Formats: sequence, structure tokens, C-alpha cells
Amino acid sequence: MTEASLIFLDANALASPVTRTLLIAGARFDGLRWTWSRHVEAEADRHARGRASRTSIVRIEILGTELSPAAQSTEGLVTGTVQDRLVVADAIRAGAHYLITTDVDDFAFNDLATHGMSAVNPDHFMASRFTEQAYMEGVDLLAAVQRNPARTASEIHRMLGRRHPRLVSQFADAYDTTPVPADPDQPSTIFRGVACIRCKAHLDDAAGLRLGLCPAHVGL
Repeated sequence: MTEASLIFLDANALASPVTRTLLIAGARFDGLRWTWSRHVEAEADRHARGRASRTSIVRIEILGTELSPAAQSTEGLVTGTVQDRLVVADAIRAGAHYLITTDVDDFAFNDLATHGMSAVNPDHFMASRFTEQAYMEGVDLLAAVQRNPARTASEIHRMLGRRHPRLVSQFADAYDTTPVPADPDQPSTIFRGVACIRCKAHLDDAAGLRLGLCPAHVGL
């Protein structure tokens, strides 16, 4: 049996309760594995707003999962900053196939390619990889916990257009509403690496390296 893909979540994806919920709920429904390290969790907690949104509390009290092991060294990595080298080193140590981060361009292609990984923007990853039911699982969970004000799943879908335009476009027919326009500050780099988002196949053509999809999955 082929081992399920493992996604390693960066602090900037975890610090957003909405993005974190969508990623974990969708990954769980679609049979993907997910993890993050102590270094990443500390950074996510540092940027959290309020106790309820802290990643460490969610992991311990709701998910009941363990942290991935920390890398022993960042030697040989060429990613720019020490903090980012620690992230990619921990992702490598975990055996991740995908590093999910809003700052894809912070991670060196050589570091990712050497270890058969890809860094992917969360919006692009979910739009490319999740099934519609996985997306709806995340939206329904967000609606269930939304307070002050309460929101329906359709309303959640609508507001997700602001930060997750690719995702809501991919599943536009899932809810009878039109998402709000995307914020103008969308990242320009949404993929970097050599693992196809859909199947982990090694990418070696120009289109695949740009889109993150192998020839078998382009256009699907």
C-alpha cells in the first residue's frame, strides 16, 4: 500500500485559525497526514491572537497529536535565513512531501529538490489536492464553531474568497453564493519544488515546475 502524503505546516499557515482548520479537516477527510515541529508551533503561537487560536492548545486539547522530531542540524541547506532553514530542516526530518507555507519564495529550490519536496501555498495546495467533500468538511467545521456573529457554511464559503480565491473558485458550485473578491496582496509565488501536488510524482518539465502538477494532472 502506498504511504499517504505527509504535509508539514509552517507557522504562517497554522497561525491563521481559518487556514489551519481547512487544511487539517480536509487532510483528515482525504486521508493525508499532517505534522509540524516544536519550532514551528512556537512561532505560530507567538503570532496567535487570543488563547483559543493557539496552535499548541488545538494540537494538545483537540487533535491529540505529537510534534514531529526536530532536525539535528541545518548543515548543507542554502535557504536564506536561519529561521527558514530550521523550518525546512524540520520538514525534511519529518519526511514531508509538502511544506505548506504562505511564504513559498523563502525556501530555496535546491533544498526542496534535493529531498524530493515541494513548498506550496495553502490556497493553491487545497485547490489542487482536496476533493469537494474535504473542502466542505472544513467549511462546515468553521461554520459550527463560528461565534459573534454566527455564520452559515455558505457565508463562510463566501468570505473565504478574500484569502483563498483559488480554493473557492475550484469548489464554486459547492455552495449557492458568490465569494467576495480576493484581497489584492495575493502572493506571487505559490509553488516551488519537484513533487506533484496531486501524486508526488517527480516534476521535470517547465509547466510542471511552474504549476506543481505532473502531465497526468494538469487541467484536472
